[in-house]
Amino acid sequence: MYSMRMINWHFWLATLGIVFYTASMWVAGITQGLMWREYGADGYLVNSFADTVAALKPMYSLRVLGGLFYLSGAIVLVYNVWMTIAGKLREEAPMSDAKYDPQADRPITAVPAE
Repeated sequence: MYSMRMINWHFWLATLGIVFYTASMWVAGITQGLMWREYGADGYLVNSFADTVAALKPMYSLRVLGGLFYLSGAIVLVYNVWMTIAGKLREEAPMSDAKYDPQADRPITAVPAE
């Protein structure tokens, strides 16, 4: 791959995006369900549809944030794959302090099996 750091960034951006998106949708569902099942003494709903939508606005904002995180992770992924296909090499420091092992750390090449 072109950059191992970009792989790391892609993973964490996508993971955070999924967490924000999922958590906000879960909270929005619980909130909406609780607001819709609240009845007054006269038998009518206490909260109007507009009140329910207004209460969900912060969750929609978090959903947008999660979507943007996920989208930015996807953009990093596409760029990294594109640069890999183009055959570009990137000089970057290792992500760990492990010693270099030429046999284990050799790049994967598209050579047919023998």
